[in-house]
Amino acid sequence: MLSAGLEKATAMGTPVSLAVVDASGELLAFMRMDGARLFSARATIKKAITSASQKLPTGYFPKEGEVSMQIRMDGDFTNIPGGFPIVVEGQVVAGVGAGGAKTEEDVEIAKAMLAALGM
Repeated sequence: MLSAGLEKATAMGTPVSLAVVDASGELLAFMRMDGARLFSARATIKKAITSASQKLPTGYFPKEGEVSMQIRMDGDFTNIPGGFPIVVEGQVVAGVGAGGAKTEEDVEIAKAMLAALGM
């Protein structure tokens, strides 16, 4: 998945961070490309954690509830698009995140990571 994200980001000419977490939010794999923004690392991991724990892509939550979710998830919640759950046979088994580029680019790169799994 990281290789697929790296390939997509390189083709797009945009350095990013990439993350994969398990269903409980534990980091399984991470990469920050040379030239990727420093802040993108933590934000990308939060995208993966949020999508895995909420079982939804990031960017779905109403603005008025963001602070509450930040508190509930001990700061690991983000509403920035670019995170997707990995669903196998109807069960969320992990989450992926891409970050550091424009929002639509992050989404496209994260989708390329999922595509590597045939999803």
